[in-house]
Amino acid sequence: CRSCVVDGCQECDHTVLEDRCAICQAGYVLKEDGKCHFKYFGSWVYYLSGAICLILAIAVIWILDMHIRPCTNPVGLQHGLDSRESMKLRQAMDATGERELWPLTTNLMTKMVAGPGMMLHFNFQAALIVWAVFIALIWICLAQFVDERLWLLGTRRFGTPRENCILVAWGYEVQNELMWTKVLFLWIAYLGSFALWFTYAVMQLRAFQNVDYQNKTMKDFVAMIVGLPALSGDKPVEEDLKAKIEALTGEAVVGVSVAWDFQEFDEEISKVLKDEITAQIPTDPPRAPPEMNPLRQKFYNFEKTIFGLPDIDGGVESEGSEAYGEILEKLKQVNPEAAERLAGRSLAEATGPDSMKALMLSLHTSPRAFVVFNTQEAMESAVEKLKDGFEFEGAEGLTLETLTAEPDTVQWANFGHASPQEKAMKLAAGFGIIGLACLFWAIVFYAPYAYYVMTF
Repeated sequence: CRSCVVDGCQECDHTVLEDRCAICQAGYVLKEDGKCHFKYFGSWVYYLSGAICLILAIAVIWILDMHIRPCTNPVGLQHGLDSRESMKLRQAMDATGERELWPLTTNLMTKMVAGPGMMLHFNFQAALIVWAVFIALIWICLAQFVDERLWLLGTRRFGTPRENCILVAWGYEVQNELMWTKVLFLWIAYLGSFALWFTYAVMQLRAFQNVDYQNKTMKDFVAMIVGLPALSGDKPVEEDLKAKIEALTGEAVVGVSVAWDFQEFDEEISKVLKDEITAQIPTDPPRAPPEMNPLRQKFYNFEKTIFGLPDIDGGVESEGSEAYGEILEKLKQVNPEAAERLAGRSLAEATGPDSMKALMLSLHTSPRAFVVFNTQEAMESAVEKLKDGFEFEGAEGLTLETLTAEPDTVQWANFGHASPQEKAMKLAAGFGIIGLACLFWAIVFYAPYAYYVMTF
């Protein structure tokens, strides 16, 4: 009443009373013991295992070498340790002026340690645990109060062929008799999950609103202008917008920050800003590395490659020249005149303040800008006064809106690339990637399993 228990078997040998195979599935070969063995398992497996062990051994030696290296830059080491210490999350300043670390007993579901996002994330983790416990309790209740045989289904061990036939017949009868309990379990699980997740969504919304009401953050002083026309960087757009908002609302404006369309130059501009910040940190001039043994020298060269460490012999200049060439090529597509002015200059001139200013002046505004007010009341008053829209630089229908996102969560480089067509393309690309991932999983993982089960 059952097939032979032989992995990879397509057709069993019915001439014997033991589990033997007559014909194996594709990729398996039948041996004298009646078992199917994977025919692609050969010496290459041992070679691969040896290679993996060798790589692991080199990694262990590398880690040990880094651990025993002498410290040749104690100032830099201390700066790194101080920077790491300053990145730790701390409580508000106490009466003594100290900021203590958060204790391990902090409830991250109710305490805003690193913003509302982290608090809501831990609420999600708790909700996931509650949901799993809910599903388990449903089945426990059915097995405890309806029929205890639900505990036994699928757990009994098989033995002799006769015992196996009895077990299969018993399982078939019990499955049919208790099928209604499985259907009931699915109904309760689906409907209960639906209700629980709706409740969870409302609780998350209320938790965020409660935190937002109790804490004043930067977004409470900022409103966003929507509908700004594309204006060149050589115009004082931010000053003009500030004067316009103050004249229309009568509220004092701290400043206006335009969201420029700089996605094409995001990497280059970010690098210049990072270099400027790094240049202001007092550091010692680069020094040649100390003498090393051949093995440590190889590890050091490998580290320079994977971590992008600069060479003291001029590698930074070469890298900067390549980056500047990329800037010129992109600038030709956006502003050919500015690119022509920058062409022919040396790297030192090209990365100077004047050249970067020319690059910035070639940019254009995106449809959005941010207005900062002195108080939340002033911001809300300005939004109310301009609810019907206003005009700027010949463009009608500009609006002033409140925000729900903090400045440090905004992807500034994406402004100017949110048209309906671009949104549709990004959605299509996202769903396409998910679909390809599902297709890959179905073909590579599920299809072999399904084929094995169907041909067992």
